[in-house]
Amino acid sequence: MGLLKFRNKGQNVVEYALVVAIISAAAVAMSTYVYRAVQSKQKEMTEEFKAE
Repeated sequence: MGLLKFRNKGQNVVEYALVVAIISAAAVAMSTYVYRAVQSKQKEMTEEFKAE
């Protein structure tokens, strides 16, 4: 019974680690697109001010 409890605890830790890894990877991927979007908006605003 002690070994089964240890395996379940280990399985839970691995599952939490996978969830954290997936969320971290998604956040890193999103940050690239958010950075590009912000950069594009800044460029657009700069060009609009230059035109006036």
